[in-house]
Amino acid sequence: MIHILKNEFFHSFKSFKSIIIILFFTLTSFLTASYLSNSSLLDDQLNSGSAYTSSIKLLVFFFGFLFVFSVSHDLINRELDFQTIRLLVTKTSKFNIISGKFLGILLFWLISITISFIIISLFAHNWFMKDYFITIVFLFYIISFVTFLSTIISKPSVTMFLGILISILAPILGFWAAFSDKWFLIPFKFILPYYYVVKSNYFLIFPLLIGITFLLFSYLIFKRKDL
Repeated sequence: MIHILKNEFFHSFKSFKSIIIILFFTLTSFLTASYLSNSSLLDDQLNSGSAYTSSIKLLVFFFGFLFVFSVSHDLINRELDFQTIRLLVTKTSKFNIISGKFLGILLFWLISITISFIIISLFAHNWFMKDYFITIVFLFYIISFVTFLSTIISKPSVTMFLGILISILAPILGFWAAFSDKWFLIPFKFILPYYYVVKSNYFLIFPLLIGITFLLFSYLIFKRKDL
């Protein structure tokens, strides 16, 4: 599993899209933190962290699905499409394949987000643990969902198309459902992570549980696949 984790992690960094995303997050963090630290408008509310971390959270909440899909939409089905999966299953278990690939992508995003928060903390002289945890939980959900989608769909081109569609619809439906009581939005309220991150606190356990459920189904489906 460690070998697969390392391969997936370094594979992510080889992508031009990944480098652009990391630079975008880093530059956004630097510019936001630099502006706020030099602003005469700072008050207690800004120092609480909401202003410093707002740019990163907004990027993740609105474009998180797009970013993760653009880097990892073919996380599992890439191996199926190239027929390299047959070599992998002779060397390790299917559980290790799913776990290693998921953890490799998760580590990639952990490092990317951590770098952004380190930049912010240097300017703010504070580490905003709650906002950091919310961001990581949100990404955990997305990566779990991408892993699930890449497992049940065998064609990378299809997951790329669905990824773009979901990346557009998920933030719209998610935030709409989070602040609305309309009956037809109830499924999106409880399936998507937006309602839970808006509520925050102990509600954050639900995106984690849903993400773990996605991973569990990914493994069960992958275990039954005829390779």
